[in-house]
Amino acid sequence: MTPTSDRPVPPERMCPSTPADNATVFLGMITPAGRVAYVTPAMPAEVAVTAAAEADAPVEARYRLAGPCVTSRCGFWTGEHCGLGERLAASYAEIAGEPEADLPRCAIRRTCRWFAEQGSAACAACAHVVTDAR
Repeated sequence: MTPTSDRPVPPERMCPSTPADNATVFLGMITPAGRVAYVTPAMPAEVAVTAAAEADAPVEARYRLAGPCVTSRCGFWTGEHCGLGERLAASYAEIAGEPEADLPRCAIRRTCRWFAEQGSAACAACAHVVTDAR
């Protein structure tokens, strides 16, 4: 018999820019201007994958998908945190300065790896990310 703990279980961290084969959440659509138009509330990734099935481009070029963070199985994992989220937040801060106070509505913010590690600077940069699935 395993003793129970009173400590809360931390939420599974989600990657806000995952390839379709690992996706569980349809995060948003890529606009013609190259920004993410977020979809809220959360929708299953299959919605985007099915919609993009007849397109010539990879699903990731048209839609942003999120899925469980795979930590050490990802090339961006530093051993302690997501190096991509860190780089994006730092780069965006250099270009744009302080992030806006009003963050976009996001279906995964509560569990987002980038937000957990980089705060609102990650949210500001996130809207400009198109996942490269090639």
